[in-house]
Order: sequence, then structure tokens, then C-alpha cells
Amino acid sequence: MEHPQAEYLKYKSWYLEYPLRDAELLDGEALLAKAAELFRTMKPFNDYPNRALAGFRMPESR
Repeated sequence: MEHPQAEYLKYKSWYLEYPLRDAELLDGEALLAKAAELFRTMKPFNDYPNRALAGFRMPESR
């Protein structure tokens, strides 16, 4: 392929990460609020491949 991003098509796993400072882990309520905010932000990324795979079924072995 000639597209500059074509190399990424070979990857089978995708993930997002967000670094947290140790101090952010000490307050449970604040951590819960931060995690909820981050998950809401990340959800569109997760929705995209899920839409692409909607209705996909693995071929059945014979």
C-alpha cells in the first residue's frame, strides 16, 4: 500500500492510556470522577472499531 498510515493496518490490538500521578490515586472520589471523565472521552475511539465490526461473524470451522 502507498498510504502513509497503511502500516497501522497490520496491528490487531488498539488501546488508549492516560498517565495518572500517584497523588491522583489517593482521593477515591476524585479518582472515580477522573476515571469517568476519561472513559467518556475515550468512548468514541472504542465505538469506532465496534461499529466497523457490527454484524461480523468468524467463519465456522467444518
